[in-house]
Formats: sequence, structure tokens, C-alpha cells
Amino acid sequence: MDRYEIERLVLGSLRAIFSDWEEGNEEVRRVARRHPDRFRVAVTINPVMGRDHLTRLEDYRQDELVLGVRLYPIYHDYELTDGGDILEALLARIAEARWPVFLPLRLMMNWGLPVLPIAQVAGLLARFPHLTLILGGVNYGELKHALPLLRAHPHVFLETSCLQLRGALEQVAADIGAERLLFGTGLPLQNPGCEIAKIAHADLSEMERAQIFAENAIRLFGGRL
Repeated sequence: MDRYEIERLVLGSLRAIFSDWEEGNEEVRRVARRHPDRFRVAVTINPVMGRDHLTRLEDYRQDELVLGVRLYPIYHDYELTDGGDILEALLARIAEARWPVFLPLRLMMNWGLPVLPIAQVAGLLARFPHLTLILGGVNYGELKHALPLLRAHPHVFLETSCLQLRGALEQVAADIGAERLLFGTGLPLQNPGCEIAKIAHADLSEMERAQIFAENAIRLFGGRL
């Protein structure tokens, strides 16, 4: 972080994706408590494993270091269009609280990894049109389908870590607005230097760069960041 002059990160847990989601969340929460000046957390919830999901959600919401919820339908074996009663209850509570949902289409920019169909995201937003959604993992083929969602839903933001298409940042800034782009590092699976460089060298104004790197996140998360 210091090498790339990153002041603060929002952490997620790989353990929470591939193993025990509750323990994974506790690990990153402990890190954030030890370094509250550097880290915040977006917890992962698996609606098809575990119990007392709504109770856990309320516990997370009371933690001032937790900023939102991460969902990984592909890795947790459910679909956003038919995720069951627990998922629906969680999403209803999250939308009501205006808490952000981090939803990556892919775990990292690697063509060998599965990709969440953007049609499932569209179905989710049709059911919860006021949900604040941070859409990640978008690259070449997904961008043309993501843009209509961004136009139709002003509470949807695009995280930049997988967006490698030449001119894509400029296209989103021109079509939707730079205020809807959020800087993402892809750490620890991607090199943050690449993610910084593509924004630093994009054909954007200094004001737009400042928005993407920090100001949009500060506005979205408010005083909690």
C-alpha cells in the first residue's frame, strides 16, 4: 500500500469465498481493528451455508469498520435469480439499509475463471431497483451489457480492477459519468500497479481521476471510510 501510495483499502476474504465465510470475515475484521487507519471491510455472506444469516448481517452492520456485503454466487453455488428465501431476505434488509453490495462477475481478470452472467445482475436489479451495487469483474464482453444497467440504475457503480479494454474508462466516464467509477486494486490476485497506471494514463481530466481514485468512494461510504 505504501509503495503505491494507497491510503486505505476495503478488504475482503478469500477464505470466506472458498471455505468458512464467517471465519474469513472475522479474520479481515481483526486486521481492520488492528489498523483502523488503513483498512475497512466488506464482509462475504454465503446464503446457502451457515445459519442465522440475518443476525450475522445485523452484527456486521453495527461494526463501524464494515462498509458492505460481498456476494459470490458462482463460488457459493446459487443464482441471483433464484437464490432462495434467505438471499431474498438478506437483499431486502440490505436494500432497506442502503448498504452497498459488492458483486464481482469474476474473481480476477483470468480467462480461465467462471463469469457470472450479467443477465442475473439485471434480474437482481429488477427485483431490487434501489439496491446500491458495486459491480466488479467487468471486462471486454461484459461492458456493453453493463452500460445499460448503469444508465437505468443510478445506484450502480463500476469497480475498475478487471476493466482492461482500451478506452473503456473513457467510455464509461463519457457515457455514464466518472462519478460512477470506483478504483479497485484486485489485490492480492492482481498487481495494483497496473490498476493505478491505467487510470493515471487514461484520457481523463485530473478531476475525473481524483473522483475515481478516492472522491467517489468517500462520497459513497460517507464518514465510515
